[in-house]
Amino acid sequence: MRRALLLTLLLVLCTQGVAGTQAVVLVVPADSNVVDLEPVTVRKLFLGLPVLVNGVPLHPFRNRSDAQLDPIFLQQIVAMSQSAYDRQILIGVNRQGWLRPVELTTRARVLATLYSDPNAVTFMWLRDVERNPKVRVIRVLWSD
Repeated sequence: MRRALLLTLLLVLCTQGVAGTQAVVLVVPADSNVVDLEPVTVRKLFLGLPVLVNGVPLHPFRNRSDAQLDPIFLQQIVAMSQSAYDRQILIGVNRQGWLRPVELTTRARVLATLYSDPNAVTFMWLRDVERNPKVRVIRVLWSD
C-alpha cells in the first residue's frame, strides 16, 4: 500500500514538473529549405539584415501574439532593450535600406503566414506547434 501511494505521489510530482516547463522555439514551415540557423544569424535576421539560404532571402516575422514573448525576444534573440532594438531597426531601415520584420499580433495570423510563405521564420511557444505537421522546429531559443 505504501509503495502504491509513493508511486502515485511520484507520478504526480513528475507530471507537474513536465507540465510547468515552457519553451520558445524558432520555427519555419515544414517545406522550408532552412535546416538550422546559428544564434548570430537569427539575431541578424530579426534586426532586419538580409539573410539568404540557398540564395533565397528569409522573411522574419516577429510574433507579438503573447506579451510574454516580448521580453524573451528582446533578451534571448536580439539581446537588447526595446528602445535599443527600435533605434537599431530605424538605423538599418534609413541608412541601409533593410526591411523591418513584420509584426503579427495573433497566433492564427502567425500560423497562416508560416503556412503560406516557405521562407518565413518566426518564434513561438513550443506548446503551440509541437504537434503541428505543417511547422518545423529549428531550435529552442529559450526554456524555463
